[in-house]
Amino acid sequence: MDIDRRNLMKGLLAGGALLALGTPAWTFAEEPNRTAKRCLLFLGDNYVDERFANGVRAACQEVGYDGLETRQVDGGLLSDPGKLVSLLEQTKGARWIAVMDDASAAVFQELARTAGGRLLSVGSHASAKDDACPLRHVWLAASSAQGTGGVLATRLIGAGESFSITESFLDGSSAASRLTGWSVPGFSSYRSAGSDAIHLHCSGLSLLEGCAQLGLAGVEGWTPIPSHVSQREVVSRQSPQWVESVGYAVAASALGVHSIPESCSSRAFVHRAFNPHSLPPTQRFVSFVMDI
Repeated sequence: MDIDRRNLMKGLLAGGALLALGTPAWTFAEEPNRTAKRCLLFLGDNYVDERFANGVRAACQEVGYDGLETRQVDGGLLSDPGKLVSLLEQTKGARWIAVMDDASAAVFQELARTAGGRLLSVGSHASAKDDACPLRHVWLAASSAQGTGGVLATRLIGAGESFSITESFLDGSSAASRLTGWSVPGFSSYRSAGSDAIHLHCSGLSLLEGCAQLGLAGVEGWTPIPSHVSQREVVSRQSPQWVESVGYAVAASALGVHSIPESCSSRAFVHRAFNPHSLPPTQRFVSFVMDI
């Protein structure tokens, strides 16, 4: 089977908010700083704002960062885009962590681009109560240094839900570096080598089932990642709230918290829970990390 990054991302993005947002090259920072002197949390008046913010603040507390600024839009971003334009101008030099609905995300990205914003990562997050995989997360990041999937996967294991997390790194230079991998107990890890190497981490599913979950047919071309090249992801705080866990993972990346790097251009984490917890009705939102 011809497994490549383009085919993987075509399947991952289909039907999601990231497809609507697009991935123009000029929007992503080429060599972003790992840490930021000023960090701002922007809440786009979404029903997930409070839980997402709780996760962000938890990450800030863990790393001892007490300078987080918070801004919230009353009535939604689309009600008065002029306020956002003004805020973008006032916060030059800040790193933004933002959360909002799909429609607002398209407007936000365009206004931020006009203001000189450079994306570090953008993620689409969705829950569907009756889906075979009820939690789905898709990220595009400037590089593996901005990766969030490993941290989120480690936290979601304790939430008792099946999930899939996929990431693609626009700077794929790490794929050609010395082989490195991610590890957490219960996951089996595989690699599809090549110029656009892909790593796949499965828990509760076989390699064949994991590939099927991502729309990849067959297992030809995949090899196990040796345990001696893998590092274990460790997070010190768990939460049963999946939205809070997303906020935590996004903030950890924005604050420069070390995440396990992998020598790949794309990676995916797939977990099947055998006694899943009950989820609320369908929820969707988009997250950003951006330097202004």
